[in-house]
Amino acid sequence: MNIFNRAMTILLFVTLMIVLPIVMILPDAVIALLQQSLSAAASGMNNFHRVILILLGVICFIICGLVLYLEVRRPPRRRVKLQKISGGEVELAVDSIAQRLEYRVDQLADVVKVLPKIKAGRRSVDVELNLETTPDVDVPTKTEEVCQVVRDVVEERMGLKLNKIKVNITYAPYPEVS
Repeated sequence: MNIFNRAMTILLFVTLMIVLPIVMILPDAVIALLQQSLSAAASGMNNFHRVILILLGVICFIICGLVLYLEVRRPPRRRVKLQKISGGEVELAVDSIAQRLEYRVDQLADVVKVLPKIKAGRRSVDVELNLETTPDVDVPTKTEEVCQVVRDVVEERMGLKLNKIKVNITYAPYPEVS
């Protein structure tokens, strides 16, 4: 999508570079030409043509708005700067953080499955963990244990600043009794 955005921006600016000077230098001739062509078009236009022009105008507006949005929005950060580094600058990939958290939290007792989601800020991270645990787990104790492991991994072992932890727990199904 980035190539499409750049192509549209270049096309728009080249068009404006040609059209705006002509409009500024010869405003009377441009206005007369527009009046002439619009009156000729309006006299031979029926309702079908007007509906088509309205639809084309709406489609152009939507496309321009979409291109503008895609050009202005910031892509999500894929790297985080480390806190405790002297004499240099080190960035760590968000995927590496997620992989390490998944490995460490999955080793805890009563944890069946872990799906970490990491949201990177400028110098800190937000961690959301979706946990699947055994059905008989003590939720407050397990949540505290998981949060402690996350703090240890992110802050102590990886040297990052932890902003927020969110833990979503679901239970694995009970084993069927036969």
